[in-house]
Amino acid sequence: MRLFLSNFAGLVRARVRWIAGVAAALLVLAVCAGFALRETFERAAIARTIATATGYEVTIDGVHHGSDALTLVGLHARSRGGGVVLDVPSIDVRRSADGTKLVIEAPHAALMPDRWRGDERARLLAGLGALPIDNGRLEATIHAGSVIVAGGSVPEAFAQFDRVEGRVASASELLTYHLTLALADGDTRYPMSADADVGRDGRVVATWSAAVLPLAPLTAVIPRDAPVGVQGGWLEDVVLSYGVAPPHFKATLDGGRLELRSSQTHELDDLGGDFEVGERSLGSTGLRGMLDGIPFEFSGEVSDVRSHLGWLVDGTPDLRGLGRLMLAVAGEPRLLAIRLESTAPGLAFAHYSIATDNGPLTVTSLLVNPREPTLRFDTAIAEDRIVSGGERTSAMGVRTHAVAGVNGDYFDIGRTYQPQGMLIRGGELLRGPTDRYALIVRRDGSVAFSEFHLRGTVTTPRARFPVTQLNNWPAGDVTIVTPSFGKVLPAWPGITFATLRPLDAVAHPSNVPTRYIVEDVRKTDEPLPIAFGLAFGPRIKGPLPRPGDRVTLSYELDPESRDAVAGIGGGPLLLKNGEWYEDRHAPAPDERDVRWPVIALGRFPDDTLLLIAVDGRHPERSIGMTRPEFATMLQRQGVVDAMALDSGGSVTLVSRAPGDENVSVRNQPSDNSDERWVSDALFLYSSAPPPEIVFPRSASTPLPEIRPTL
Repeated sequence: MRLFLSNFAGLVRARVRWIAGVAAALLVLAVCAGFALRETFERAAIARTIATATGYEVTIDGVHHGSDALTLVGLHARSRGGGVVLDVPSIDVRRSADGTKLVIEAPHAALMPDRWRGDERARLLAGLGALPIDNGRLEATIHAGSVIVAGGSVPEAFAQFDRVEGRVASASELLTYHLTLALADGDTRYPMSADADVGRDGRVVATWSAAVLPLAPLTAVIPRDAPVGVQGGWLEDVVLSYGVAPPHFKATLDGGRLELRSSQTHELDDLGGDFEVGERSLGSTGLRGMLDGIPFEFSGEVSDVRSHLGWLVDGTPDLRGLGRLMLAVAGEPRLLAIRLESTAPGLAFAHYSIATDNGPLTVTSLLVNPREPTLRFDTAIAEDRIVSGGERTSAMGVRTHAVAGVNGDYFDIGRTYQPQGMLIRGGELLRGPTDRYALIVRRDGSVAFSEFHLRGTVTTPRARFPVTQLNNWPAGDVTIVTPSFGKVLPAWPGITFATLRPLDAVAHPSNVPTRYIVEDVRKTDEPLPIAFGLAFGPRIKGPLPRPGDRVTLSYELDPESRDAVAGIGGGPLLLKNGEWYEDRHAPAPDERDVRWPVIALGRFPDDTLLLIAVDGRHPERSIGMTRPEFATMLQRQGVVDAMALDSGGSVTLVSRAPGDENVSVRNQPSDNSDERWVSDALFLYSSAPPPEIVFPRSASTPLPEIRPTL
């Protein structure tokens, strides 16, 4: 799916290159003519000279010599990749009256772009630079009645530029020009200017500009059966610059009208706002319009745009992701408003509201491309330990430099803030699972949902015990305790703690036995300093280890998850293989049919992921959803597997808004609209380069309030 933003920005950028290419080609002809006026060139020799300079396949139908002019008849140039076709019926080249300059006249020219490969412009410039120009400087005056840009193997005119006049010069391998031209739209002409001069650093600085340009003639290159069709609109204050700095295009869109075609057709009308294209990105700080009569907004930056034109037809992963999310939301019944953002490469954001028979709903979602190489999942835990005073999701996101995320598992609220289920951070198991569903994220970005269990064994000189827990307190059976548990091991009668020192390189989590020596054995009748060891609960019968004993310990998750980089508990499972799943181990089962805030992670058939939150407890704005209602919404959007996370007042979705440096809360938590302190969270992190269009402002997102630790 291609958004209008992508199509139009790349098209304008490409169109300027095509016009510059025409000027460059005419200059090459001028060079050839300079030689031809001094000695006779056969058309094959001229074609070969142009082909050598430009890298194009060139043919010329005829060459005619006059006393003071050279006429080339039927010039045809095609890139070797089949990318650009230039057809000029005739070109007259003569010297000016004073004999110092060349005058080039082309009454008509047709330029037909067709997937111009990214390396062809560089080859063209390299070829021009290699021309054997001995006179140091060549200058030509150009008069072209019209230049028609066409597309397809059979030329079909879609844009015409009239009154192309000005100067083109070459000196010291630098091409400069000063041109005026006009975009023709029916009987109306829209003036444009193009200037390229040598700057102080010796490089060419070029600027193309226009006060206003109609949108439809510029975007007619879009195939008629494409997912996006441009019906009308205007570009104002158009400026394209390149040379010293990377290419940069900027304009204001006004009255844009688009047709979005998928399984259903959607109309995007009255679209307006700023619009920019950089070296690798396109974006806007704010576009607004009406989507099927519903208020629509977009802001953000798409940074996987490349210099070739193939993305105009096929899109890019980020453009397709944005389009996919927008059309999914547009398909929601009784949609009231939608805001769309590009958060980071591989990450699209939507905030929208819908009406239902029971009341309004406000939804916030993140579409995640797990194949984006700069994007990764990981978890964070409050204060970096299992037992804590809690921490806000936004604070954890800012502290760990996340770009987006959601709250995590159910937890021991108001007391120890221990999560109730499994937690894997950076590939390390920090807390063992319970008998509820949890999810893991593998190294390849795929997600799996399962009821995980810890399977382990500890062998002492006198006994062998099963190990079933890790950093779960209080211990019932044998529980592994690590320094990630907290500051101290709380007092709990009936538990014995054995401190262990490794004798081997620790290989956990794996099923490879690791040897330890028992350094100390104590009852937990009072708090103990935190250390790595084993807690033997009151259900354990048999001789316990003694100081000095050598023991072996092995454990792993079942199902096996050695390639997991992140994991988090939650539940219940809402969907399995596209169907509603009645989770027999659902946490807070009494919440099943209560409308209140809900949040989940869902998986599509192609492994694309959806993080989605529905606000609740605000009848005037969002009433919330029952778990079956939530599952139905996910099914409607195409999700096949989904697991809920801690709901109610914990529901929090954070992301980095365009122009901000830090994440902020993007939904409205239900605890008196205040963000709750929670135990853990699931985040997304990006290693992509900094934005070049919608970059952080000086007054960026304020840091969330920090709660004093307990």
